[in-house]
Amino acid sequence: MAVSAKEVQELRKISGAGMMECKTALSESNGDLDLAFKLLREKGIAKAEKKSSRDANEGLIGIKCTDNKAAIIEINSETDFVSRNAEFQNLVRSILDITLSNFSDKDEMSKQSTDLINEAVAKIGENIVFKRYECIEGNVFSYIHNSAGEGLGKIGVLVDLDTELENANEVGKNMCMHIAALNPVSISKNDFDLNLIESEKEIIKQQLKDSGKSDDIQAKMMDGKISKFINENTLLGQKFVIDPSVSVSEYLDKISKEKNVNISIKKFIRFEIGS
Repeated sequence: MAVSAKEVQELRKISGAGMMECKTALSESNGDLDLAFKLLREKGIAKAEKKSSRDANEGLIGIKCTDNKAAIIEINSETDFVSRNAEFQNLVRSILDITLSNFSDKDEMSKQSTDLINEAVAKIGENIVFKRYECIEGNVFSYIHNSAGEGLGKIGVLVDLDTELENANEVGKNMCMHIAALNPVSISKNDFDLNLIESEKEIIKQQLKDSGKSDDIQAKMMDGKISKFINENTLLGQKFVIDPSVSVSEYLDKISKEKNVNISIKKFIRFEIGS
């Protein structure tokens, strides 16, 4: 029977076997994936456990910037040992290159990345997952935490600054480091998820329920707690990690006045392994 490329890729993913072996096994099993896997096992081509059934919670965050474009990706492996392997790290770098060169062609990026991952699974012998990616274009700065090599680590951050400041490297780096450390949910209250606020209100309401305070006092306490919650979870409202005596907003205002130029955050992206 005719075997589709998608079926072959799926069998390669779970077995780690080569393309021709998978195609033959699928033909012999009339397209039955489980039976094809069993045939590969019987021939000693596939390992006893399907790779895709194993959790891939380790891995690396990869970042690459070129000109005014940047890509950030998360590639997962089963063990930290593999994530420290040169072959796995080269895979992450190759997928970064593919992501950047196919900035606006998701289908081509996915196709090329899948091919590389299937080959790596067969060689390395672990389940490998391309979990997520994002691309950003603008005045971009980056930071990698727990570095495992150039552009590779456990936490990665991209920040797009809106400013005419000629040398914004220090501000960009400081923002990236802050975001890596404190993991804000949004830039400001304006783009904060309203569902998170409503959920927090329900929690606070239960906390205040048996306080014995009057309704107007409870309302004021609610406002205060929600305001604190928003400040602690928005980038501009958080205390600046390098100087906690000021908020991030106050830090940016200070630098803006010193340099006589406006500085604001257009966008940030933060990836952390397993999050």
